[in-house]
Amino acid sequence: ASIVNGARGELEITGYKGYVLYKIVTDADAWVRIYCDDASRQADINRSEGNDPAPGSGVIAEARIDGTQLVTPGVMGFNNDDPRLETIYLSINNRSGSDQAITVTLTLLKIGE
Repeated sequence: ASIVNGARGELEITGYKGYVLYKIVTDADAWVRIYCDDASRQADINRSEGNDPAPGSGVIAEARIDGTQLVTPGVMGFNNDDPRLETIYLSINNRSGSDQAITVTLTLLKIGE
């Protein structure tokens, strides 16, 4: 779905219960945040770009991206739902300058169960 320029959208990606994140790719300028569950995503809704999340807040990774962002070293992530699912929760703020759909691609390595 299209995200209004400057606005936030939500995305759920089917991935793994546990993973290492290596790369985030977008097809437009965006602020992307990855969370361990939807409750953490909703609790972080009012945090502004440039402000660090609180420790233990459920934010796995975040980046301002227009293209490809390598995550070095890789970041371990996991799904915190009960029961655990293969869902990865994202928030995306459109920073492209126009209303549009933004595609986000994650490069992951599955770990554990």
